[in-house]
Amino acid sequence: MNRQDVTMNNGGTRGFGSIDSYTRLAPSVEESWIEQFVLEQRLIGVPGTRIGDSLVLVESHVAESGESALTAFGDPRAYAKDDAPEQSPTSSDRIDHGWLLGIVLGLCGMLLATFGLQAGFAGESALQVTVGHVVVVAIVAAALALLILTPRAIMRAVAQGPLGSWIVWMLLLAAMVGALFLLPHPLGTVGVLTASCIGAILLTAGVIVQLRAYLGGRVQDDPIVGPGEQPARSRAGLFAVFVFPVATIAMIGFSWLIQQIPALF
Repeated sequence: MNRQDVTMNNGGTRGFGSIDSYTRLAPSVEESWIEQFVLEQRLIGVPGTRIGDSLVLVESHVAESGESALTAFGDPRAYAKDDAPEQSPTSSDRIDHGWLLGIVLGLCGMLLATFGLQAGFAGESALQVTVGHVVVVAIVAAALALLILTPRAIMRAVAQGPLGSWIVWMLLLAAMVGALFLLPHPLGTVGVLTASCIGAILLTAGVIVQLRAYLGGRVQDDPIVGPGEQPARSRAGLFAVFVFPVATIAMIGFSWLIQQIPALF
């Protein structure tokens, strides 16, 4: 059986963006085999429509022959590599420049607004920029650059070693907290109101830029769907637009609560 033999479904059924889509397209195939196959193809950068076609092909063979997917197609990761096209029509490494700019603006705005208001909560009129602040910004910028420039490598590391990845992120968090406490050497000052206003402006600009990219169709999900199915438009990108503002509010609220603790005793 080849890829052209798969029956095309033109019923217009909408695909799902969860594990249900894998089992739905290949109910006769072992779930563990499907998960490994899909993960490897995602890491390679195979489009969701192509993955859906492959799953239907595997399902058709397994259902007709009675063989297991492991017996018929071998190791799922090896088969995923063999099945992947030489050049994927889409690549997870391609990120819209507008969306990227919005992330940078949002990140800078979040840090500046948070640091500024933290100083204000402490009763200070100016934010004292320290070496620790610079180190924190450098760590966050480096992590963001790695995530943007090498998304597949990061995803593969997380998928293959979740515990190790969690430890790395905890170490980075500890390094940032440690830098703030252990490197208090001042480099300059910025007014609390000035820092907060600039941070709010950067956050707003980031939201606008990311929202334009999302509404312009330049940021799209790639759900796994079967032959002839039409993927439903996901709102995940819209939620992502407001990640930095929500995170900023949460961080500022937490900072305010920390400042209130001494007054309770």
